[in-house]
Amino acid sequence: MIYQRLLIALLTCLCLIDQGWAYSYRGQQGGNSSGPTDTGEAIAWHQRQVMMGLNFGPEWNESARLALQQWNEAGAEFEWHAANYSTQPCLNDGINSTGWSDVTCGSEWGSIVATTRISMSKVGGKWYINDTDVLFNSGLKFDTYSGQMRYDEQGKPVYDFIRVALHEFGHAAGLLHPDESGQRVDSILNTGNKSLSVDHLQDDDIQGIRQLYSDGQGSSLDIIIDGFSSYTIDDNQISIAIDSLHSYRNSDSRELTLQIRASTSLDSSSYYVVGQIDLGTLGQTEQRQIGVLTTDYTSPPAGLHSISLALLEQKRPEPLYSQAIGYLEVRSDTVQTDTLATETSSSALSDGGAGSSGGIFLFGLVAQLLWRRAFPANAKRSGRFI
Repeated sequence: MIYQRLLIALLTCLCLIDQGWAYSYRGQQGGNSSGPTDTGEAIAWHQRQVMMGLNFGPEWNESARLALQQWNEAGAEFEWHAANYSTQPCLNDGINSTGWSDVTCGSEWGSIVATTRISMSKVGGKWYINDTDVLFNSGLKFDTYSGQMRYDEQGKPVYDFIRVALHEFGHAAGLLHPDESGQRVDSILNTGNKSLSVDHLQDDDIQGIRQLYSDGQGSSLDIIIDGFSSYTIDDNQISIAIDSLHSYRNSDSRELTLQIRASTSLDSSSYYVVGQIDLGTLGQTEQRQIGVLTTDYTSPPAGLHSISLALLEQKRPEPLYSQAIGYLEVRSDTVQTDTLATETSSSALSDGGAGSSGGIFLFGLVAQLLWRRAFPANAKRSGRFI
């Protein structure tokens, strides 16, 4: 009987642990780096609006903008701005850049798909990110698609450009690999195949970026959508799977409406409402289980669109909460999309093709802590995260 009670208590603790957030970022304390953490002061950008130069070419730049837009729609006090300028990557020149390369800042790619280089400097006793460059391996195959990982006729991976860009731009914002910090969670920031098995930002990624850019206090939102898992489009209807709505208010809400929006990479401020669902009111501190919601679907014009959820409250012009949930391509009024899911694959994946027994060295991240004479400090260099 005692053993049974101990086992139940242990399982209960494990369940509670799994429910916590598991994002990871570089922490600092007293002017010194404290290593990967999920609490306390972060090493992040001092400014809250950061330019990112896109140099992938016209077709891929549009997809890169969609990835930046997903991070912008995460609800953090931080925003990427896409720019079309060309500069030399791998330099601490204060100019953020991206592009294709046959080498990774002077080294061979090996099995790495993409890499993010971050430079940091110490100003006023605190460390800040001041430069980042993102490179994609030009020797690999890329496409844009949702759903499960795809392979060519020879069984070699065809990487989804947007999910790789989401991973790297997350690093560029300051987030690390949660699974390398001993965490178990669905995240676009995980390493290897665990990252490739999801095609949009997960709840943990969203909470992580909010923690980085809300003065260390986490999200200040008082009503949130908790646990989005998938969306599907079938004929003239769209279905959204959500775990729950969660209110942190001490009062009841007004009437709530869930809008499903589509926007292009060219102008994220304008959007098409492709579906709308009335949710009623939410009581104070109420957490309401939702499940699958279905409504009429209105297709946006042809093109590649970011799909997001916007939670609106009566008499308030701005959304209470917004979250990017993926993207779809509309061709000649026909939607080409797959179901988005948060399940991860346990199979190993290598750049040599499917079925490899070894892990994949997927994403590289080199963080270089630079010496600044104006602010004397010991220079530090982190290793590559793979």
